[in-house]
Amino acid sequence: MKSVSIAIFTIFTLSLVSCKKDFLKEENMSGITADPFYSTATGMEALVNTCYTPLRFWFGKEGGASLTELGTDLFLKGGDNHHPQIATYDPISFNSQNDALKLYWERFYAAVNDCNTAIARIDASPLPEAIKTLRKGEVHFLRAMYYWLIVETWGGVHLTTEESKGATVTANRTPVEKFYDLIFSDLDIAIANLEVRKSPEGGRVTKPAAEAFKARMLLTRGKYQEAAALAKKVISDYNFKLFDNYADLWKMENSNGSANSEVIWFVNYTADDLLNKDIESINGYSQEAASFLTEGGHQLHMTFTPRYDFHEGVKLNAADDVGFQRYSSSQRLLTLFNDTIDQRYAGSFKEVWYANNVSDNIKYTEMKVGDTAIYWSNNALSPAYKQARAKRFEILDINDLFNPDQSLKDNRNFIEMHKFADPTRSGIFIWRSKRDAFVLRISEMYLIVAEADMQSGNMQEAVTYMNTLRTKRAKPGMEGAMQITAANMNIDFILEERARELVGEQLRWFDLKRTNKLIEYVRKYNPDGAKNIQPYHMLRPIPQSQLDAVTNKSEFTQNPGYN
Repeated sequence: MKSVSIAIFTIFTLSLVSCKKDFLKEENMSGITADPFYSTATGMEALVNTCYTPLRFWFGKEGGASLTELGTDLFLKGGDNHHPQIATYDPISFNSQNDALKLYWERFYAAVNDCNTAIARIDASPLPEAIKTLRKGEVHFLRAMYYWLIVETWGGVHLTTEESKGATVTANRTPVEKFYDLIFSDLDIAIANLEVRKSPEGGRVTKPAAEAFKARMLLTRGKYQEAAALAKKVISDYNFKLFDNYADLWKMENSNGSANSEVIWFVNYTADDLLNKDIESINGYSQEAASFLTEGGHQLHMTFTPRYDFHEGVKLNAADDVGFQRYSSSQRLLTLFNDTIDQRYAGSFKEVWYANNVSDNIKYTEMKVGDTAIYWSNNALSPAYKQARAKRFEILDINDLFNPDQSLKDNRNFIEMHKFADPTRSGIFIWRSKRDAFVLRISEMYLIVAEADMQSGNMQEAVTYMNTLRTKRAKPGMEGAMQITAANMNIDFILEERARELVGEQLRWFDLKRTNKLIEYVRKYNPDGAKNIQPYHMLRPIPQSQLDAVTNKSEFTQNPGYN
């Protein structure tokens, strides 16, 4: 596929939509000519809906999580990790042939082309003016989102605002600043056109979502005063509220983003699997890449899970999920939490599995069904504590799980990052979860204010907003202990706090890149990638299929450092 000759994906993606509300109902447009169809109200609505579809290949999916959580300070490669080259930055295997990067290059540019098509045609469409205004805001926001993912992943690559109607065999190299000029322009149009409130149609973009995303973009570009002002506006002007109990934020009864008080914007999912099962035969992807697409729904519930069923007393069950062991919590991540005062540790991690398979010849002679079978602690436990429980259950502490160099002793065994668990699935091996993927949350706005005000010298405001968030995340009675002062505030503390709050939410690689901490942190905290990571890894390799497709090969070349 040509990098920008992506029109063939427009019809294809129309058949790949799966969500809770009718506004993204699956449509089969096979055999319908695009031009006359898009000139109808139904066709324009279908085109706008198509612009949302690629979000479901990134948010809440394994490939997107691998490219944002692996190769950082927070996660190591698990025992069955499918993208070890992303974790290790191996100079031989992390290259232009990477399947995940090929997939997302194509998906994101397909999405951009759909957005460009909608933007070009929407004014002439017969949609009612009020609906037309909203849809225009949505597609400008979505184009900004896709171009942010593109430019941060690959740097100054191809940028276009024109609809591609045929094969395009040349690509341009556009400066990063030009990408951000368009991103901010798109977001300003979105803010001017979108509704002030959350929409009842789950997953649609609203004005507070556009403002929140613009605040993130302003922070990314170092526009600190503007970022702080806009994030404060999102906090004050709408009805988003922090949960009293962080764990409640992630319960399945609160997994519908439209009803969750912390969620500004989300990608919505359903328990129904409406995605096309024959992806591999259509696209020619490898089985690994096709596995990203074969089932709908949020899929990260199983990727942070260890192989608990290899241990005595526990067999596979739906409540504990399947131990796919893609991403294992790092020692660095676990030691960021003071779990005696901060409720986010218990709300984010799972240390205990309960016995459901006790036999007569089991090693733990005092184990009983329903009692603890496995306990893996992020603390160092005393020999006396372990000995007193040695006959009741398996017990390992952080020193038993990790080697002195911070590598895992067994990367099938690790403390589970548990935020995305879904015990309501219909079966053990059901991949899809109806859990919505939360993309923008109100807590991020507090973190943006804290960082932006700190960077612009407004330390009092920075501390106030940080303490407001930390007070809410304190265990009952520990609010005072969670308070910080200006002496605590620096970029390392900000990144620690973002890890505590946003772990697993597909932001970490972008955070470390934005703060210029990626190389330092991987070398310091990630034994998987420490020896290989280099400054050129601040960008990802451009897929070889793209480089092969263009005719202006001397102008559109690979990012430095990659083969």
